[in-house]
Amino acid sequence: MTPTPTTIGRRAVRTLAIGAALVAAATAVAQQPTTATPESTAPRATDAPKTEAPQAAPARRAADSPEARKAAIAALDARYVMSPSVADDFGLRIVWQTEPLATKGAGGQVVVPGSDSYWFGDSAGSVVRIRRDNGETVWRASTNQGIERMLTIEHLPNGRLDNVYVLTEMASITLDAGTGNLIRRSRFAHLPSATPAVFGPAFIYGTGTGLASWFQYGTGYNWRATTLGGRVIAPVTVSGQVAMVGSTNGTVHAMDAATAGVLWTRRLSAGVEAPIAIGSEACYVASRDQSLWAFDLDRGRVLWQYFTQSPLLHPPAAIGDGVYLQIPGEGLVAFNPLPGEKPEGEVRWKSKAAGDVIGRMGTELLCWDAGDRALSAVDAGTGRIVRTARLPKAEVIRLTSPMDGDLVVMSKEGAVQRIESLGKSQSVGASASVSQNAP
Repeated sequence: MTPTPTTIGRRAVRTLAIGAALVAAATAVAQQPTTATPESTAPRATDAPKTEAPQAAPARRAADSPEARKAAIAALDARYVMSPSVADDFGLRIVWQTEPLATKGAGGQVVVPGSDSYWFGDSAGSVVRIRRDNGETVWRASTNQGIERMLTIEHLPNGRLDNVYVLTEMASITLDAGTGNLIRRSRFAHLPSATPAVFGPAFIYGTGTGLASWFQYGTGYNWRATTLGGRVIAPVTVSGQVAMVGSTNGTVHAMDAATAGVLWTRRLSAGVEAPIAIGSEACYVASRDQSLWAFDLDRGRVLWQYFTQSPLLHPPAAIGDGVYLQIPGEGLVAFNPLPGEKPEGEVRWKSKAAGDVIGRMGTELLCWDAGDRALSAVDAGTGRIVRTARLPKAEVIRLTSPMDGDLVVMSKEGAVQRIESLGKSQSVGASASVSQNAP
């Protein structure tokens, strides 16, 4: 397949620059003092065509009015998935936004950030490689996946091979990362029920038939599978050498990610439907048995159990020095990850913030409520809601890293944004300035 570079990224960057300049210009003009025209310099009847000046003045005043500036800002905000006004309120900066990338009649399904590129996929099976630095499209390709749902896209270069793998509910589709050309399509022996995790040469995922399965993406070989029973409906979590997986029958396996061997097992009284969080020394399991469990990562010993009044379906997040979970009837709850001799756990604070914690920027947690499409910033030390904004156009929102990563936002139509913190952009700008001015 021949690469088809476009100027989508360039137009997006240019639109952002023009829009920002429009608002800046409107504000600058509005701040200029208004002065009356002295009679000695007033237009005379013989000075045609200066008779247009009195007619233009009201138009200029109207354009410079607060209402006109508000209208200009509103028009600019309407172009973006996360608007510049919201980004500024959160201490963020829009680096770029693409035009809608989804195929006509299709919707965006996945966006995956990488070190030098972002990868977009839609419900028609199209894949787009986007330059990370400026949002330009490198190439667009079709996987011919039919009606299969796309789960993720992974760019996994290995030596001389530079391949990207498109994972669907049925198969792993290998594309040349440089051109988008189709290399191979390998069908899964065990169909994944959620987004696979990557470890070394393998994808690790759960299945609707209760398996934890290893698939070697380089060769297309279905390598190993371990039975848990029930159904595995949450993504497998991998940290270091450990892969954590839970089942709807209450089975929790800690597995060696390299060998697929079981390290230890716990049997809970109800199912696990949310991804398991892994910290430095423990893993955290939210269960339908109305408990958040903390297990020792090495042996599976129970460290603490926090009992609630409702089955737990939201994913816990272990970020920095805290564990966070959205609990029905209690709100967002922050826990001490390792409270010592406190078998019931230790709550640090409770907050009314909605949604799940997706990461942390500076001293603030970012919470995304997918149902209400609302993003909240919460003080990590107190649980106080710092600010909240609705993002009605956003379908996907994620961070490139749990701590101080870039924000990636995608609309249903496939417009993709890269957003960074103002602190990071100012730091980069200062470094560039020092570098440019160095003798």
